[in-house]
Amino acid sequence: MIRLVTAGLLVASLSMPVAAQEKPPSIAPEDMHWVAPALADYTDDVLYGDVWKRPELSLRDRSLVTISALIAEGNTAQLKGHFNRALDNGVQPSEIGGIITHLAFYSGWPKAVSTLSIARGVLESRGVKAEAMQVSGPMPGVDNRSQVVRKGTGPVTRGSAANFTGTVTVSGPVSGLAASRIGGATVRFEVGARTAWHRHAMGQTLIVTDGCGWVQHEGGPVEKVCAGDVVTVAPQLAHWHGAMPTSAMTHVALSESREVEWLTEVTDVEYGRGNK
Repeated sequence: MIRLVTAGLLVASLSMPVAAQEKPPSIAPEDMHWVAPALADYTDDVLYGDVWKRPELSLRDRSLVTISALIAEGNTAQLKGHFNRALDNGVQPSEIGGIITHLAFYSGWPKAVSTLSIARGVLESRGVKAEAMQVSGPMPGVDNRSQVVRKGTGPVTRGSAANFTGTVTVSGPVSGLAASRIGGATVRFEVGARTAWHRHAMGQTLIVTDGCGWVQHEGGPVEKVCAGDVVTVAPQLAHWHGAMPTSAMTHVALSESREVEWLTEVTDVEYGRGNK
């Protein structure tokens, strides 16, 4: 009888929904769910759940290919969403202009011109100015071949509670110039603070500038890192990093793509393994 009860409880527990296994928000548009729900499932599970995550191409390159195909075929209805996705995947605003210009000669002037208002609407909604689209050379009187971000300048934001545990501040955001894809910021973790598990489409580089902390990738040990250490994490590899229980830590975080997939939080048990 005890074995039967235990087995029953086990089956019941396995059938209970687990928050970590909940399906992520749908990417498919509402009209697709309404008209063709099966197509919506294929969109979420196959197109974006498999094809877009295959390792042969980076998310950035897939965005470039997709935008080019849509413009070449004159399929502008989906361009707004894919322009936004491309920018999230590390495509630079000036590169979008370059794609449109290049395709005008290969796919037809009208197709290229018909995308301009869509592209401008997306770029302006994200705060992009006309000056950022000029790549032929520096603006008159302005040398924009390099930039210096001074310590203490620029916005300082608090790390979101959805992605971080403890007190985390992000400052000194940087981005590459012209066609450069590099971007990042200075991140300070107060004692005991850390990121959630996450992964970057193009990987990540961490340069520790102050204090000591911990870093761990999926399946690996918790490793101590201190000022002067450099950590490199491969593309699509789940990992976390943060301060130690006895020391705050500051690092510069750099990546070639802004695409970050946030996963589950680092539990106190997982975090505590750094003490062993």
